[in-house]
Formats: sequence, structure tokens, C-alpha cells
Amino acid sequence: MNKNTITTLRIRYSNGDDYEVYLCKNHAIAERIIRHWFAEYCTDNPSIGELEEYLFDKDIGYWEITEEIICE
Repeated sequence: MNKNTITTLRIRYSNGDDYEVYLCKNHAIAERIIRHWFAEYCTDNPSIGELEEYLFDKDIGYWEITEEIICE
């Protein structure tokens, strides 16, 4: 069995009820989606860690990135 992975991004605003889910080819694509969602907070080009800390501390938005195995 050949195992490949896919990056899963679950993302939402703090006032949102449900996460939106994106299946991405890699982590870099997931980070671009995060920066697009929260573009107004990326004017200083923060690292993804700095952005996460700010958004989580201010209760603005949340995300989770995981790697899932695709079995063929």
C-alpha cells in the first residue's frame, strides 16, 4: 500500500459556528490561505506563529493544520 499525505486546514473566525475545511497539497498552501483569511492582520508580514498568537490572544480567529494519510 502506497501512503501519501495531504495537509488539512480547519479555520474559522471566533464568531463563526463552524470551521471551514481546506485540503491542501502542502503546509505552505495552508499558510497562504490563513494569510488570505486574516489579511487585515498581516500588514506587517508577521510570521505564522506571531499571527497565530495575536489572533488567538485577541479571540479573532482559529485554525488547525494537520497531515492526513491518503491510502491508495
